[in-house]
Amino acid sequence: MYDGAMLKEVYCELFKSTAGPRGRIQFHQGLNTVLGGEAADNSIGKSTFLLILDYCFGGETYGKANVKNYVGDHTICFTFHFRDGDHYYSRTVSDSKHVNRCNSEYQPVGDPIDLKAFRQELFDGYEIALEDITFRDMVGRFFRISGKGNDEIENPLHYKSPKGEQAVTAMEKLFGMYQFVGALKKRLKEADEKKKTYNKARRLKLVPSAIKTDKQYAKNIARIDELQVELAGLTKDTDSDLLEKELQRKSEEAEAASRLRGMKRQYGRLASQYRVVTKNRDDAFVTTEDNLQTLASYFPTVNIKRIEEVEAFHRKLHGILDSELSDEAQSLQVLMQAATQEIQKLEAELVELGIPIQVPKPFLEKYSELQREISALESQNEAFEQTEQFKADVEAVEKDLDVAESQVLRDIEDMLNAQMVRYNDRVYEVRREAPTIKFESKAKYDFHTPRDDGKGTAFKSLIVLDLSILKLTELPAIAHDSSIFKNIGDLPIDGIMDIYLESKKQIFIAFDKEGAYTKKVADAVTDTAVIKLGENGDQLFGWTWAIKEGK
Repeated sequence: MYDGAMLKEVYCELFKSTAGPRGRIQFHQGLNTVLGGEAADNSIGKSTFLLILDYCFGGETYGKANVKNYVGDHTICFTFHFRDGDHYYSRTVSDSKHVNRCNSEYQPVGDPIDLKAFRQELFDGYEIALEDITFRDMVGRFFRISGKGNDEIENPLHYKSPKGEQAVTAMEKLFGMYQFVGALKKRLKEADEKKKTYNKARRLKLVPSAIKTDKQYAKNIARIDELQVELAGLTKDTDSDLLEKELQRKSEEAEAASRLRGMKRQYGRLASQYRVVTKNRDDAFVTTEDNLQTLASYFPTVNIKRIEEVEAFHRKLHGILDSELSDEAQSLQVLMQAATQEIQKLEAELVELGIPIQVPKPFLEKYSELQREISALESQNEAFEQTEQFKADVEAVEKDLDVAESQVLRDIEDMLNAQMVRYNDRVYEVRREAPTIKFESKAKYDFHTPRDDGKGTAFKSLIVLDLSILKLTELPAIAHDSSIFKNIGDLPIDGIMDIYLESKKQIFIAFDKEGAYTKKVADAVTDTAVIKLGENGDQLFGWTWAIKEGK
């Protein structure tokens, strides 16, 4: 990851204050504070501004917010600094699915790119070396801003989905450990897909239906043994050479009959093409639906779809010279003659094979009956074996995945809990219980602070969690809204601010400069302020729509 990558500036022509347009708002590495007034004023634009920053990082919440209903359509312009220099962009609220690349004056250059492509540019610009994770799946869940719905203190890793599995998987990816389970998940998906496909084929009778129990499997084996004994007794007194010849004749007869049917279908197709070509040449043939139906009645095996394709070919031939059509007709005649000769040859083979061999018909019928029953039972057992094998394959991969994933999640737990202890000890002068996370399964986790369920502690723990993940992973930035700080005491805020200030990665916070906080905190947020908001014309857009008209 490139440590120098960062959001460099944001600009919107609608940003105003009592002094006039706010111009380009500059950011820096580390802590960037959106500073509110002395009285913790609300509805001045702190959360809105953080949502705009989330918008710059590829988010969508701001584009769906009510702001545009009050200030109208507008464009957010912003710059990211990467290793190769500054990259200028803009997003219009009315078309938030696209992003403009711009010059330094924020004039669009070239065609807009879609949001997915833009997010990939951010991923590449930050030089993130993780696999199987998107930029938004990294950043989105840690930009905790009012209106995004991801500030739930009991499920802090959830993002856009109530399913815990997605949150747990995101942590595996964010900590760079997904490759250990991803390959197994892929194998499991493939094994499960094979099992489902085979079962579907059985339901559609594309493969033999399988028996369902081991008991029936054993019963089939016993019956096959009985039939084999009966078959051996049947053939004991029969001339084996004669029997073999008869069975061979039957096989050849079936093969020749199949080839004959195929050749007749081929001849039918050639004849149809020939008629099309000759009639087209004479300009005397117009195909209708009735023509096709009539053709189908005379040639039941004809492929109607193929004939329709031929008719498309027919229409194309209208512009071809008569000589070329004649050449085509001659070629088709040659092919038809060859097909006719092959048909005559196969018919002769069938006549020759029809000479009976002196094997009693009752014997052949009984022999075939036994063979059919044996074959049917063997097919049932083979299908059962295949079904059981697919089941075993799925279960084996599931077991391997459970073992691998349990180990990966334990490793993440250990790293994260150890870091949270280190940060928590810095938050308090007297050591107190640190928040802890436990991944109970691939779809469930528990996050809490032992022996302390206070609301202030919960929000403090949320910040400690985010800072720990920021420290341990390639997560490029986090954002915390002012609502997160309101229930936290002065002393923890002091410690949290120290951790904020030492980060080289960007941290965006909205903070009210209240007298309730210590001078140390007040100085820190003032020194790191990138924009100051307040009442009476110092709101983000120079006014607020939250005040009731007439008041």
